[in-house]
Amino acid sequence: MSRLLTASLSAAVLVAFAPVARAADEPKDIIAKAIKAHGGEEYLAKHQAVQATEKGKINIPGVGEVDFTEDYAYMLPDKFKQTFDFEIANQKIRIVAVTNGDKISVEATAGGQAVDLGDNIKTAYKDVPHVLRVGHLAPLVKDKGYELSIIGEDKVEGKKVVGVRVTKKDCKDISLYFDTETWLLAKMEYQTVDSSTGKDITEERIFKEYGKNGDGIMIPKKTVVKQDGKTFLESEVVEMKYLEKLDDSEFKK
Repeated sequence: MSRLLTASLSAAVLVAFAPVARAADEPKDIIAKAIKAHGGEEYLAKHQAVQATEKGKINIPGVGEVDFTEDYAYMLPDKFKQTFDFEIANQKIRIVAVTNGDKISVEATAGGQAVDLGDNIKTAYKDVPHVLRVGHLAPLVKDKGYELSIIGEDKVEGKKVVGVRVTKKDCKDISLYFDTETWLLAKMEYQTVDSSTGKDITEERIFKEYGKNGDGIMIPKKTVVKQDGKTFLESEVVEMKYLEKLDDSEFKK
């Protein structure tokens, strides 16, 4: 009798909580939890611009691992500027990339002299505004053009995550993986273009060591970028701040 009672109670508990479990698996609910963990919908919707400084190491084909510093800024929906500085053989190299709507500019100098990087690098930057909008999270609930679907459970850096695929017409799919304990974004994965060869590659951005910035917003202090499974870049945040907006002059060459 006790076994039957235990079995009946177990079944009752499972039935009672089954709707809750299914609701938790809805992609919109996962995104809502993630938005809350990253500062809340009201904050992220209001603060659609970011300025940041980072430093780290990048693996350059034929050269190896090189130290770099980077300043970047973006303002949703489609403005981005990056200044990337590093040194090879005692020669200082700077790359300045700007996306502003449909306009993309990438300029490089080595030792003060202009360097032609070819057209592939512009193609690689074409998807940056879309990646930034998705990574900002708030647009996923504001823009009805986004479709969300469950990928399932996985692990990133040994932590249990759940994945959500983001689909939008005329844009590449992006997979988001969230830590199931903190609901912070652990990884983004998408297809992009190798800036040197022009070939399609899979890029992963793994976010680590979250902590609060000066405004109390949780940000990843370190990021690892992998291309086709190989580590391409490792960076750490020197400073990052969210802003309501940036002047358009910030996104000129």
